[in-house]
Parts: sequence; C-alpha cells; structure tokens
Amino acid sequence: MANNLIDLKERLKSKLREIFQFENEDLDFGIYKIMNYKRKEIERFIEKELIDEIKKQLELAGEEEISRVKEEFEEIKQKIKETLGENAFENGELKEEFKNTPLGKEYHEKKRQLEEIRISEDLEKEIYNHLINFFSRYYDKGDFISKRRYGKNEKYVVPYNGEEVLLYWANKDQYYIKTTEYFRRYTFKVKDLTVNFRVVEAEEEKGNIKSPEKKFFVLNDKVFDFDKERNELNIYFEYRGLTEEEEKKFGNRNAQDVINEETIGVLKEKISQNSLARLIFEKDPKSQSEKSFIEKHLYRYTRRNTTDYFIHKDLKGFLERELDFYIKNEFLQLEDLQVLEQSRYFDKLRLYLIGVKTFRNIALKIIEFLAQIENFQKKIWEKKKFVIDTHYVITLDKIKEYAGEEFLESILDEILNNENQLKEWKELFGIKVKGKEDLIVNEGQLKLNGREWKKLPIDTKYFDEKFKWKLLVALTERNNLDDILDGVLIKSENFQALNLLLNKYHEKVQTIYIDPPYNTGGTEFIYKNNYRHSSWITMMENRINIARDLLTQDGLFVCSIDNYEIHNLRYLLDNIFNNDNMISLIAVVHNPGGRSDDKYYATSHEYFLVYAKNILSARTYDLPKDDTINSTRRERFVSFMRTGSHSLRSDRPNLFYPIYFNPNTGKIYLERTKGTVEILPIDSRGVERVWRWGKERLMNDINKIFVKFSKGKYKVYVKETEKLYLKPKTIWNKPKYNSALGTILLQNLFGKHHVISFPKSLGLMEDILIVNSDSSSLVFDFFAGSGTTAHAVMKLNKEDGGKRKFILVEMADYFDTVIIPRIKKIAYSFNWKEGKPQDMDGIGIFFKYHTLEQYEDALENIEFEQAQKTLYEFSDYFVKYMLEWETKNSKTFLNIYEMKDPFNYKLKIIENYQQKIVNVDLVETFNYLLGLYVSRYKVLEDNGRKYVFVFGEKDGKKIAIVWRNMNGIDLEKDKGIVEENIREFKPDEIYINEDAVVKNFKPIEPLFKSLMFEKVK
Repeated sequence: MANNLIDLKERLKSKLREIFQFENEDLDFGIYKIMNYKRKEIERFIEKELIDEIKKQLELAGEEEISRVKEEFEEIKQKIKETLGENAFENGELKEEFKNTPLGKEYHEKKRQLEEIRISEDLEKEIYNHLINFFSRYYDKGDFISKRRYGKNEKYVVPYNGEEVLLYWANKDQYYIKTTEYFRRYTFKVKDLTVNFRVVEAEEEKGNIKSPEKKFFVLNDKVFDFDKERNELNIYFEYRGLTEEEEKKFGNRNAQDVINEETIGVLKEKISQNSLARLIFEKDPKSQSEKSFIEKHLYRYTRRNTTDYFIHKDLKGFLERELDFYIKNEFLQLEDLQVLEQSRYFDKLRLYLIGVKTFRNIALKIIEFLAQIENFQKKIWEKKKFVIDTHYVITLDKIKEYAGEEFLESILDEILNNENQLKEWKELFGIKVKGKEDLIVNEGQLKLNGREWKKLPIDTKYFDEKFKWKLLVALTERNNLDDILDGVLIKSENFQALNLLLNKYHEKVQTIYIDPPYNTGGTEFIYKNNYRHSSWITMMENRINIARDLLTQDGLFVCSIDNYEIHNLRYLLDNIFNNDNMISLIAVVHNPGGRSDDKYYATSHEYFLVYAKNILSARTYDLPKDDTINSTRRERFVSFMRTGSHSLRSDRPNLFYPIYFNPNTGKIYLERTKGTVEILPIDSRGVERVWRWGKERLMNDINKIFVKFSKGKYKVYVKETEKLYLKPKTIWNKPKYNSALGTILLQNLFGKHHVISFPKSLGLMEDILIVNSDSSSLVFDFFAGSGTTAHAVMKLNKEDGGKRKFILVEMADYFDTVIIPRIKKIAYSFNWKEGKPQDMDGIGIFFKYHTLEQYEDALENIEFEQAQKTLYEFSDYFVKYMLEWETKNSKTFLNIYEMKDPFNYKLKIIENYQQKIVNVDLVETFNYLLGLYVSRYKVLEDNGRKYVFVFGEKDGKKIAIVWRNMNGIDLEKDKGIVEENIREFKPDEIYINEDAVVKNFKPIEPLFKSLMFEKVK
C-alpha cells in the first residue's frame, strides 16, 4: 500500500483510466467507441474535477463537524450560564473554581474537541485507498462482476433472500453481448492488400496446458499464406490455453499483449522482404498511437474477442448496494468501532465517520458516472433494432397458386432477363434456363388446372424494389400474406431478433427448438476468461427469457445439450419455466461409436430437455412405430374436409374451392362438366371450412380421393396409410439419429466442399417435431446453424400435407451460404447427390428473410451534439445526463425528422468489416414493432410520390398503415388518395407517417419511437 498521498492519487487516477478504457484509444467498438467520443471530458473529470471534489468533500465534512461541535459548545455555555449564572465566565472563559464541576468538565472536553478537529492526511489517504480497493474489487476487463466478500478474509458470499433453492452466478444481472461474428474471420485492407485473421483448430493437442479456462490467440504452426494473384494474406491463429512453457515465457500480466508482440516479430521474420504482404508493417496514419497496421488490427482483434462481454442491467443499483456492504464490512470494522466508542477516542470516531461520509459521497459520484455509460450501452443493446432489408423467396408454382398463372406469365420476361437469377438457378440446380419452356414440367401435357411449373425459386434480392412490390401486391390480392408465408429467416444476433419479434409473435409459437453451443471449451462459444460457465448461463438466460414469452399457453420448449452444461441448463430452465413444467429429459444416441478423445468413457449420447409453457395445457405426440414392421400400417378413409385449428375459409381461402363429382362415372373434376354435382367444404352446421389439399395436389393424388353419398349429401374422403404410434421413450436410439448423417446430407446437397461442423441429423429433427408439434405448428429455432429445422418442417409438410411454418435466426456467414440455398434446394427436390437434384419432387416454398441492425451498427450511428460549455461546468449534467442528452437526435434512437422520406431513411452499418450506408426498411420494422398480422400490401405512385399501404390486424382490430414521401405534399390531395385506398378495408385504426388531414389518423413516429424502447422483461 502506498504511503504517499500523491502516489495514492495517481493510483486512483490510473484505476479510473483503466475502467474508462484509456489504454484502448485505438479501439472503435462497444464501450470503447462510447469512451472515445468523450475522451477529453472524461480525462478532465478524472484529472481535476474528481480530485478537487474529494478535497472539497473532506473540507465540507470538516466544516460541518466543526459547526456541529461549535453548536454543542455554545449549548453547554448557555446551560452553564443558566445553572451557575453569568458570573461563571470571566473574559469569555470559564472561571477556575467551576473547572471540576460536571458542567465544567463537559465544557472543557467540548472545547478540546473543537480545538483539535482537523482533517488529517492519514484520513485522506485512507479514503483514496478505499476508493481504489472498492472499484478494483468489481471491475474485470471491461465488465463489472459480482465478487462480494464477507470481510478481509475475502470469502465470497451470495445475496440471499430466503429462497429454498437459489440459482446464482457471477453475471446473473447482466446481458451477454459477445458474438462470434469477428472471431473466426477478421478482415482489413492496406491499399491493395487484403488481410484475413483466421482461427483454426490446433492440429494436435498441446502438452501441459496449465490454465484451460484462460485462452489466448497464439500463432498456428502454419503462421500464414499469401495469394499473389488475389493480393490476399491469411494469418492463422489458435485460440487456446497456454502450455507451462508458454506461461513462463509470456507471464501472467498482459499476456495477450506480449503474445501479440511475438506474433508481429515472427511475421516480420517470415514474410519475404519483397512481398506485398509487408505493407502490414507500415504505420497506420489513423492510429492515435502511431501503431503499424498489423499492430493496430491485431490489438483490436484480440481485444474485441477477449473483452467487453457484458452489459449490466442495473449497474448503479448493484454498485450502490455493494458500496453499503463494503462500508459496513470493510471501512467500518466492528472491532475499531468498539474501541472508538470509548469516551477518550470519541473525537476520533467523529473523524472516522467524516471519512466514511466523504468516501461514500465520492464513490457515489463515480458510480453515477459509470452508470451513465453502462445505461447508455444498455439502452443501445435493448433498443429494438431496425430491419435493414427484406427479401422474398417464392417458387414459380407458388406464384401461380397464390397470384394466378396470368400474373406469372406477365412477369416471365423480367425473370428470364435477370442474369443473376438465371445464374443462381444454374449454380444451385444445374439448370440452364434459356426460355419459358425450361420453366415448365409438362409443356404440351396440360393438366386440368393448367401448366405445372418447376419449383424454381425467385429471390427478390436479384430484382429492383418495383418488382418486389408488384409481386407482393399480386400475391396478397387474394391471400393474407402472413397466412401464405411458409417461413421467416432473420440474419441477426439472436437476442436482437427475439427482442424485435416479441410483439408480433407473443404467444404465437407452438414449438421452440434450439441447439445452442455446448460450451465444450472449443471455439463455438466465446467466454470471458475464468467465467466459462457463468458467461454461457448468462447468454442462455437472456435469450430464453424472451423466447418463453413467444410460446402459446400449450407451447413446448426443447433444447439440445450435452454433459458440459446439462446441470446448469436444468437449473436455469427450472428457474425460467418453473420445475413443475418440466416434461422430460431425453438421452439421444447420436454418436454410436462414441467420442474417441474422451479419457474414461466414450460419450455416445446427448440430451434433450423438454419444458412446457403450462404443463396443464401442453400436449406431446406419439412417434410412429418402425416402418419395417408391416403390422404397424393400415389403410383408412378420413374426411377430405379439414376441421380443428386453421380449418375455416377465412383462415385459408385458397383451400376453399368446389369439387365436381360425376355419380355415373365416379370421376372427379375441378371444372363443372355435364352430369356433375358441386361439392363444397361446408360442414353440417353450415360453416365454410377448407379442403385438406390445394388443387394441384388433389389432381396429382386423385386416385386417393373418394366420394360417398351419405344422409342425403355427397362427402369427400381421402385414403390414408395410417401408421400406428407409440408413446416416445426417454432414450432415443435409432440409426437415423446418427449425427454423421447430417454431414452426409449436407455433402449431398452442396458437394463435399460445403460442410458445417456437427449439423443435426434430419431424422432426429423430424422426430423432435413429430413429438413436440402438430401439423399446423409455428416452429422457432434461434440457433439455426445449417437450417435442419426448416428442412425437417418442409419434409414433414410434404409427407402429411401439414401447414407447419418456421422462423429461423442465425448470424453467421452460412445464413447466406448454407441456410437460404438449402431451403431453395429442398423446395425444388428432397433428393440430392453430389450437389445435384435427383428429381423435381420438392414442396415449393414462400418465405421472407431479413437482415437486422446490430448492436455494433447502432453504435456506428451515434452522433453527439455539442453541449453549451456552461452545462459541462454543471457537474450533475456531465455525470448523469451527458450521453443521453447529446445523442437524443441520433439515428440510432430514431431521428423522426428524417422520416419525412421513409423510403430513404439511411443508417451506417458494418458489412464485411467495412462501414456502409444503407436504406432501412421502416415499413417492415414498424410492422414488427406494432405486432401486426399482415394481410396485404397496396402500392401506388402519384406524380412520382410513392405510397405504401399496409393492411392487417392487431388485437382484433383492423389496421391500415400509410407511408409516403412528404416533400412538397398537398395534404388535401393526399387525404383523397389515402381515403380512397383504405375505404374498402374499413380499418378501425389508421397510422400515417408525418402530418395528414385524414380523420382520426394516428401519427406513426411517436409510437414507433416508444415501441423501439419498450423495456425488455
């Protein structure tokens, strides 16, 4: 402990500079970006204002104590005068004969206290020491973590409120914000040179690794390779613990920085002197500390992935509670108080309390400032993010089914002239399309319901906005959009996706299945050093807490896991769902051969934890018996008219159509012919329902359809081959569950070059859905991986004619390179070999996919308004309100003034590690914020002014939303356009952007902003 007051002041400044990330001025992400915006003001706060405040607080506390003692002294003097008379004093002093009286003794003791009161340097030093100790205790490389100690013996304690069982972990009250986006691949450019950092698995186990919980970026033995033709340098790292030899070499303090220095030295030695790759050693002109390009980016890369893991949900409340605990258990030691309570030390006790008061006041000021920064981060993290873009994928057969063949014919030229779309078809399906005839299965062999179009997917990303809106309008003229969509894909960090989806899908999801990172210590999950399990639990808790609110009352939650985190996950899910809602723990044999690298037993299984939202409402379903047992199958006839959920004409209008039956010939038609009778799906009570299949499938499987005359009516039946079912057991062990089959399937789909590690087996995913969902369930997977969940949904729908839908969330690059192509391929065919379709027996598809703004993108759009100098001089503003006030009009937080042109609202985002300015999809963002069930779109232009009308439903009310450009608008003319186009819909509520003179309209902007900042539960 430093004895010099000046040294202690510098130690406190140093600690605060560490907390405020001063050593990271070259970093531009997360908390570092926020700190760098206000570096000068924070420096002034640490260097001058805080130190001055400590002195001021001590002097103020001293003055208060002196004033109090003076007041007590005057009270004693007055008491003496009243008791002994005015003559008891002579020349202002108590006479000698009264000195030994009780009042005299009290008088002299109080006088002595008054004369001796002063603030000692020792007390000031003690305050500095306690400030350093307190803030050192909870800070850990960018995060504040609960490390409550009972006393000087440093035994940790957990806050306890009388619970029978308490699940507690170090980061319980925080958000886990780390992602792997920049982990395996980080790229930067130096002139014409592209540099990639790549993390690879160690080729062989490193010996004597001493601290596996602490991981570092260490050069791989391959070091680098350089592609001269592409001017691309790849540098290879392993992310692992250090060997005993490496620990000795690199030390324990700032080991990663030392490793980085060695890495740069090795690269300098091994990269040829005449190679373009040596550009990385030039000084970066943008570096604040004049680092070279490789120094700056290696430092940034390693810091990005080893710091800034959490945002505290209530840092102010946490630190204030800990401060009170610290004062009681560290500053005010009970044994000291017992001594100081003795009368001869009473003046020292008073000074002691002055120190406590000063320490607390200063600590609270620092806490207030830290909380301002943490709350600012939390606000950005919790903000519901913008939809950056929206694209639709729909196969040709679905365009015909929903918009009609005439519309499909009308857009064929645009499709056939789109080189990018034709190129994708060639790459995905091996089909070279030259003309219309290449798009049709049975040209010249027309079926009763027209041509059969190939299930080739149109992706609107290859077309302009005009084409996309034309397609959407046509598809929704006769159908509700959200009804006919088969799925939604979202490219995003999953917390942000869940947060945005909450209003739209609240209690709408029947089944959630997730396959999260198993936290085996590999690189699939990045954890804070020494907080491996705590980091993982926090990540899971943040996301599952929101996901639970998406489930219907009878909904089910299923999570895959293995031995590493099964115990923590079980406790966590018991806490979130209530242990009474646990349905089962299932062991799945997914690796029959066992893991060869296990030390004692070769692990061959993993687990599924199954929980209900409400066990009283939940239902699971039976699994079919093994298909090889002939006795398990039998034929039966069931009504072709659908009943139960989603069976009304209003639910699926395209499945309400007439069937024409000729009683004389027994033949069935879709068009009225001589001698036929019309049959409609109307039940005995006169309710209009729907058929089980659409027209196309009906004609394809016409031999399975039978009509019977019963009780004066013709009724339609379908012949089904029924499987006998058995209640699922808690051990699943079928050959089709082998995880190797997932890899083989992807190899067949994409070729051997396109493989993701450890994809789930399709057979296993199918059975999960069979047991935990029905044929019309909405299935949600927010750790989508390679997209097996969507594949299984599509396959089951093909087999049983179901209407399951999927929502998938993934942020890795394979969202674009695997998931979307996989769904497109499966829509065309379920049978693939070496990347080529073996038939055209797919199911077709219609889905949309989004890219969302991310936390880092939101930080990119922070803009500070310069405050008046007088505000900075008012310290409460600086400590409490600076960030909130000066960023209030940033696009990060919705700049409502720029919504005058809603189709041109722009944000800066990070794409491929470069900043890019893009348009934001405000229309789709607002649909999600509002929680709108979208029925249809209508788009028109009036003298170059674009109007987008969105029609839908929310909480039983019909909603119309109108978006248009406000520049130079005539509001009276605008009123006529709006009212004419919404009249037929007869909305209960109308939302319009900016100003309008439409009766009873509600402005979009204030609601948009308030919904963006709804509190996360």
